[in-house]
Amino acid sequence: MNPSSFVTIDHLPNEILTPILKVCSSPSLFSVCTRWRHLLATEVMPSLYKQIVKVHFPQGDISKQALIVDKIYKLEDGLSEGEKIRSIFKQTFALATTLAPMELEFKWRTEEKKCFTLANYTSYLININRLLMWKKLPGGEEYLAQENIKYLPLEKQGELLRDWIENHGKNIEVLYLTRIDLTFLPPEIGQLSQLLALYLNNNQLTTLPAEIGQLPQLRTLNLSNNQLASLPIEIGQLLQLRWLYLNNSRLTNLPTEIGQLSQLLSLELDANQLTSLPAELGQLSQLGRLSLSNNQLASLPTEIGQLAQLKKLTLNDNLLTSLPAEIGQLSQLQGLNLIQNQLASLPAGIEQLSQLRGLDLRQNQLTSLPAEIGRLSKLQTLDLKENQLTSLPAEIGQLSQLQRLDLNQNQLTSLPTEIGQLSQLRVLILSQNQLTNLPGEIGRLSRLQRLELNQNQLISLPAEIGQLAQL
Repeated sequence: MNPSSFVTIDHLPNEILTPILKVCSSPSLFSVCTRWRHLLATEVMPSLYKQIVKVHFPQGDISKQALIVDKIYKLEDGLSEGEKIRSIFKQTFALATTLAPMELEFKWRTEEKKCFTLANYTSYLININRLLMWKKLPGGEEYLAQENIKYLPLEKQGELLRDWIENHGKNIEVLYLTRIDLTFLPPEIGQLSQLLALYLNNNQLTTLPAEIGQLPQLRTLNLSNNQLASLPIEIGQLLQLRWLYLNNSRLTNLPTEIGQLSQLLSLELDANQLTSLPAELGQLSQLGRLSLSNNQLASLPTEIGQLAQLKKLTLNDNLLTSLPAEIGQLSQLQGLNLIQNQLASLPAGIEQLSQLRGLDLRQNQLTSLPAEIGRLSKLQTLDLKENQLTSLPAEIGQLSQLQRLDLNQNQLTSLPTEIGQLSQLRVLILSQNQLTNLPGEIGRLSRLQRLELNQNQLISLPAEIGQLAQL
């Protein structure tokens, strides 16, 4: 931390410092203490609270970020900012004393000096997290348990980490730091230059240090279930990264540098707050899996068509109203999931997805399907549940490998006779439509095992249905 960013009494602004100095000249010690506490509560504390929020989130909407800090420290609703500061420091001191018993003495001393300052908070923050990480390094907990180490003040212990890693941690290849309540990743992480896999999931990280980019051998990075609002640009320096997990991490954007991860095979970004994707995503030439469910995407960049090796694309629960024609360039795509979006149509280019096995379009606003859908010759599963389809194109009969077709909750009044050409079909779901009859050709579906027809307007069935020996 830059010492110039620390807030002590000497660095308070004049509008706060002047009344403090005036208070300090009072002849009554009791009056001084009383007025000092009042000043802390009304002037210093709220300012310090906002500064602490900024430590965790240097950029962005401070009101939204404050809610996340409140969540990290489990602060009750309705507390004043002064009360929140006291609770934050109380929790911080308590955790510090569990890690460094001598901190009991320092706790009393700091309270006496009224050192509820940004400098004090940042020092505790980084050193607490240093020890939390250190205990998970091979041999780290044993080292910290030594009599001549464990009774050192917290800050003194934290200062030893860099040299200890230099002597004992240079060859660590896999590091699990999951579920240890990290709120800050110490910059010493960059010293572990031989790391192949780093698991930081299920913590309370709000930022990543620039030093994360100093892990040249890293193949796997798991950051799921944290409180990250953004990623540092240094993420682009992880040139050997294959698997990047960022599910449920509160991300609102991705840095353009993510396009530099040329070896990336899998990128998981489910349950974030992304509203757009950088065009540079198209540079991930080796990417095989891209998962973006539960975000706020209203569109996709045309560059997505450049992901030549992509095999699975998951976009469930977004705000997509259309797909770019370039999606048809994904020649290796086998699975496309678009559940619960706002798609009213499919692009004609979809017929180019020659390797597609599964297409899930449940809960959209489709009123029709393009005739080109019949060219998806390897399609095995087609789910169109909860749309607004009134008819099916005759070309659907060309899906010679189709095994499951779900048309539940649409507005179909009839089926094309070509439905009988689906020779591999095993499951056909037609519930909750407006069908008044079925074509006799349905009897040709010799492999059909399950047929759902409830909640239609059928008054009879064709005699040919008796030919469905596997039903």
